[in-house]
Amino acid sequence: MSEPIALRIRGLPVPPSIMLARAAADTRLQDAFPGSNFAVWSDAVAMRSDLKAGAVDLCVIPTNLAASFHNQGVAVRLIAVTVWGILHVLTNRPEWESWDDLRGARIAIPLKGNMPDTVFGTLAARAGLDVEGAVTAKYFNSYVAAAGALSAGEVDAAVLPEPAATACIEAGSGVVRMFDLQIEWGRLTGGAPRFPQAGAVAATALLQSLHGAGHIIAAAIGDALAWMDGDPDAAAALGEPYLGGLPRHVIAASLRQSRGEMKVAAEARPELEAFYRTLIARSPDLLAGGLPGDDFYWSAAV
Repeated sequence: MSEPIALRIRGLPVPPSIMLARAAADTRLQDAFPGSNFAVWSDAVAMRSDLKAGAVDLCVIPTNLAASFHNQGVAVRLIAVTVWGILHVLTNRPEWESWDDLRGARIAIPLKGNMPDTVFGTLAARAGLDVEGAVTAKYFNSYVAAAGALSAGEVDAAVLPEPAATACIEAGSGVVRMFDLQIEWGRLTGGAPRFPQAGAVAATALLQSLHGAGHIIAAAIGDALAWMDGDPDAAAALGEPYLGGLPRHVIAASLRQSRGEMKVAAEARPELEAFYRTLIARSPDLLAGGLPGDDFYWSAAV
């Protein structure tokens, strides 16, 4: 590499951005890529635009979106899975406890076609609940809007990730957790009570720019994730400026609900492919071309 490059590290206003902010300051990463910086995307539109334009070097995005971009020719590779499910169904009907209770309900679903929508629809179908017919799905452009509709009583339930789920409950409007969708995933699919929801994605050019670049990034991310899990209060303090105005105590409470584990992409491939197959059985075009090939999965052996 002729000149060190400063990495453009980006994330959405969600908890994995805390990990990225911590990793961006890692001494090993800064030594290899001086001046690397972290910033938050304003929304998913900006995220998609930057990825398609090659204007980001490292980010955390949903694993299905990473595979879809790769299949469409965007030069990215999955480094590791870091989020193993942070989705919940909340309700303002505390007596509700089964999928059948949702029959005829108004359900707020954020970001149509993205992970909350896809996972909820997949599990509802396995539970015998047709989202297109048995419920009234109301789609919102943000987690905040979906949570607000539930708190205001405009809907009966909402599909929300952390930390939006914890924030909605702590708002004090009588909202409770109905389902942990990770537990439901295990129960309804016969697999583990988790799924590879999101992971760290790097530009292929970055991985080719310096021998060992992938290992440096993986080490920084792995240590940052372990720090987040070990000290949620400190992680919440770091993350407060990045998470859309959520107060620190809500972020910390949310982190205690999360499933943090880093698994290198090549090692996580069996779980990823099982997850992908389950999703595309319901949404065949989700990955824009089927299962990604070998070159999508980064391996520590390289």
